[in-house]
Amino acid sequence: MGSTDLVQLIHAGTPVAFASSSYPTSFPHPSWAEQDPADWWQGLGEAVRQCVAQAGIDAANISAVCIDTTCCTVVALDEAGHALRPALLWMDMRSAQQAARVAAGGDPALAVNGGGRGPVSAEWMVPKALWLKENEPDVFDRATHICEYQDYMNFHLTGRMVASMTNVSVRWHYSADRGGWPASLLGTLGLQALLAKWPQQVLPLGEVVGGLTAAAAAHLGLKEGTPVAQGGADAFVGMVGLGVLQAGQLALLTGSSHLHLGMTDRTFHGHGIWGTYSDAVLPGLNIVEGGQTSTGSVVAWYRRLLGLGGYHELNEEAEAVPAGCEGVVCLDHFQGNRTPHTDPLSRGAITGLTLKHGRGHVFRALLESICFGTELIFETMQANGYHPDSVTVAGGATRSPLWLQIHADVSNTPFVLTRVSEAPALGCAILAAVAAGLYPDIQAAARAMVHVDRVVQPDPQRHQEYRRHYLAYKALYPSLRTSFHAQSQRSSPAAAAATALTTAADGVCHGSSSSSQAWQHAGPIVSPSILSADFANLAADVNRVAAAGARWVHVDVFDGNFVPNLTIGPPVVKSLRKHTSAFLDCHLCVLNPQNYVKDMAAAGASQFTFHLEAAGIDMNTSKAIDLGNAVRQAGMLPGIALTPDTPAEAVFSVVEAGAVDTVLLLSVRPGFGGQKFMPSVLPKVSALRSRFPALNIEVDGGITLENAALVAEAGANALVAGTTVFAGPKPPEVIVPEIVDLIAGGLAKFRQ
Repeated sequence: MGSTDLVQLIHAGTPVAFASSSYPTSFPHPSWAEQDPADWWQGLGEAVRQCVAQAGIDAANISAVCIDTTCCTVVALDEAGHALRPALLWMDMRSAQQAARVAAGGDPALAVNGGGRGPVSAEWMVPKALWLKENEPDVFDRATHICEYQDYMNFHLTGRMVASMTNVSVRWHYSADRGGWPASLLGTLGLQALLAKWPQQVLPLGEVVGGLTAAAAAHLGLKEGTPVAQGGADAFVGMVGLGVLQAGQLALLTGSSHLHLGMTDRTFHGHGIWGTYSDAVLPGLNIVEGGQTSTGSVVAWYRRLLGLGGYHELNEEAEAVPAGCEGVVCLDHFQGNRTPHTDPLSRGAITGLTLKHGRGHVFRALLESICFGTELIFETMQANGYHPDSVTVAGGATRSPLWLQIHADVSNTPFVLTRVSEAPALGCAILAAVAAGLYPDIQAAARAMVHVDRVVQPDPQRHQEYRRHYLAYKALYPSLRTSFHAQSQRSSPAAAAATALTTAADGVCHGSSSSSQAWQHAGPIVSPSILSADFANLAADVNRVAAAGARWVHVDVFDGNFVPNLTIGPPVVKSLRKHTSAFLDCHLCVLNPQNYVKDMAAAGASQFTFHLEAAGIDMNTSKAIDLGNAVRQAGMLPGIALTPDTPAEAVFSVVEAGAVDTVLLLSVRPGFGGQKFMPSVLPKVSALRSRFPALNIEVDGGITLENAALVAEAGANALVAGTTVFAGPKPPEVIVPEIVDLIAGGLAKFRQ
């Protein structure tokens, strides 16, 4: 059930009838998506009646019913079960700010979100409920129940308000291992009242919720008292329909995207995966989750691009191309990446093209990239102790023998196809059969009702051949990440607000830019210095300030020579990059900065800012331009820094040459903390801003709430604020937005 109620009548594992009923979705604002729950109920009644009539059977012979629904579609109900407002659909992203605050809380319940590193999706229950409390407090206060689509439907079927173990485990931060509901997380967020509004009972899949009430039976055209089995989220019920019920098995659900759901008897959490979710499908077993955002949608995009009506020609041409596509390697991130990188700004890429290559090469390379992305997810799972023994696959990919064989060969794992393609529907039938007493448990019902159609075996020799191509695929995202983020900024001011990569449209900042264009790019940036963070919890601190709205994170690299202070180097940057997708604003006070370009790029630095006064290179304008260009070619944004004694005019030629995107002006002596802000930096800021409207002008040293607006009024759009953010009297979730507002206000005054 999504925007259509789909009903299948299944006998002994074989579908015998199918019916559907559609209903509208409204989009009242960008990123909002809503439906009227009354439409769900009306649609279900219509579809069930159609299905029974189509089958030509007596409704009294229906043993039981079960429904699966989308997950994270949240409803607020009164005591009678009537909706107080339209439902917030799973795709509704209005609670993005609330999700960031949930992630920043550091609660143990967040372990399922990448091992606590996050992010937490705005799709999930807690952010949506928090949005209701903060933005529609009257609805929140009047609500007797705040629950999901699944719970609403079961309530109207049986009169009993219960939650599904699947939904609460995978998207409500519920864990039987930690005592159930995430009470401490809700307490931190001021959401204690939500505990009383959630269903007070949680039922596992297949348990009887109750019998159909007289009203429900009349609405559906079924017999009163017919058992209703507890269902759950469609993909997870699909695991039941695929027979993925033992540790070591994995369900691969394919369509426009790929979803990877593995069954395990272990509890673990880690970076780049979701879960594990305890007892989500079967008691005593856990689920580990991975996902690829763009898979079937990429294949369909390429077909449409070529103006083809089907895939027959492309499959034939791709089959004639050798593994590895003779050097063509693609990145499948056409709509970002879900896991393991969790980067919505990553993009697709087709690399290695020559005049020799044809459309079959590109098509096969796209298929291979999707399979490589799946293998990377399996590899990430394996790093946490899980590797699937077999993969049972459903969905669109099953219609392509070539695609399935590449999948099996790349991962060196058998891919199993079952007879019934509608796995969630069959999963519901299995759960209903258990509730009706036809089978003693879910496993027994699945053994009787799930039938294997065929198994695609891997070719070990081809697997070895794919390994080197897989390594080339793995290298693409780290190499292209900085460019993707910069391109996102350049193409859209909205993206700038999300990523804070502020550069001009052609990647350089020219003094000739018109002010109307320029001010789209020089937006407010807070860059907290990690020298003030807790190094014992550095990654958590960095992710927390990023979630709070810090567009950059400032990383000082001092070698003890250029200034008499020694800080971190490329290895720490590399380690930090493994645990965060934050923009790493690296400031190098070092001898011979040119020697650090390769290492910093490999470590994952986003911006490389070097000093005009750097010793060891005999720095001058020409060498600064060459170094800036080398930094850009390495995939980082180039910046140049000035100490308090160096005039702004010293870098005019470097900026005019387009060699740097940022000028960092120190407002304290380099190398020591705790110094007071030097107002002499303000005329330098104004001189640069007047000449270069689109330039990022960053001020570093002694920034506080008292002087932030003053510095922005002079024309600075980026402020380094370490102690104020990491060690100030207010938490980052409060202080970062305050500084952003001060910068925005100061820039507005400068423009006037």
